[in-house]
Amino acid sequence: MNTRISALALFALTAVAGAAQAQSSVKLYGLINNDVGQYQLAGQAKTKGMGSGNMATSFWGIGGTEDLGGGTKAIFAMEAFFLGDTGTAGRFSGDNFFARSAYVGLSSDVAGTVKLGRNTNQTFLALLLFNAFSDSFGYSPTILHYFTDSRSVTGGTDQRAGRLQGDSGWSNSILYTSPTVAGFTVNLQGAFSEGAAGNTPNYAANILYNLKGPFSAAVSYQTVGTGAGVAANRQKENTWTANAAYDFGFAKLFAQYGKLKDKQYGTTTKNWSVSAAVPVTTAGKVLLAYGNSKIDETASTRKTTSVGYDHFLSKRTDIYAVYMNDKVTGLTNGNTFAVGVKHAF
Repeated sequence: MNTRISALALFALTAVAGAAQAQSSVKLYGLINNDVGQYQLAGQAKTKGMGSGNMATSFWGIGGTEDLGGGTKAIFAMEAFFLGDTGTAGRFSGDNFFARSAYVGLSSDVAGTVKLGRNTNQTFLALLLFNAFSDSFGYSPTILHYFTDSRSVTGGTDQRAGRLQGDSGWSNSILYTSPTVAGFTVNLQGAFSEGAAGNTPNYAANILYNLKGPFSAAVSYQTVGTGAGVAANRQKENTWTANAAYDFGFAKLFAQYGKLKDKQYGTTTKNWSVSAAVPVTTAGKVLLAYGNSKIDETASTRKTTSVGYDHFLSKRTDIYAVYMNDKVTGLTNGNTFAVGVKHAF
């Protein structure tokens, strides 16, 4: 009798464990991107060799869901950047380990999704969705102008004005994503300052429209503290962007416009770009992009042109070749040539 009871108990426990397993999922995923060539931004020396994450930043992540019933799920993700050419963790020295994201939250079919932790910045999301080179920190004029601009307005080493503050991910943040209604999705984000000296809370929002349709669009707005002393004088950088795309079939065209007002330096930076993705074979497309960024107070203008070809060997692996020309007022031109491989797993 005891043997039968033990066997039945074991069967019951196995069944329960199997049901729980069916309701939960955890996966390992990521992307690695390396290329070789000559790299040179305006005003900088030429560098020849191997680069990592120029077309898409290399990362790995662990994420999962648990079905709580009633259309509600628990969700989590931990995602870390790395340099594929050296195996070094992070995008740069001192980068946080899970700098891409680290959040836990709840997702409901009816109420939307809430994520707590380090979340993707919503201005960055709108910008990468509406340019032909997407989130490329090496070759996208849009991403280069907003996130890596090194122009100084003081003649010193501040190199802040003209650059979007706050990184592509925000720590200590709450992100709410609404259900999609009539093609519209709303994202609201806030990041706590947590009492750090010179910091104030950051806020961001975007509205995305019809991302899977032939015509799609997005607007975004954010306000971020800009440096030491901010808590005392409430200096802020306020940024808004407008983005649109139309897929004609023979080509997908993108257009973007945005304005950054930096109260710390008293500057206004205006950015605009146009780009296109043109399929030329069933597996390959030509990428074209031009971006223009001007700091009004200094009349400093940055003009970046990128031309590339991206060929998919499979759904997860592609090879590409890119040429980029970078011009900044008063600096020598930069020219970049590179070929690379990108693999998602």
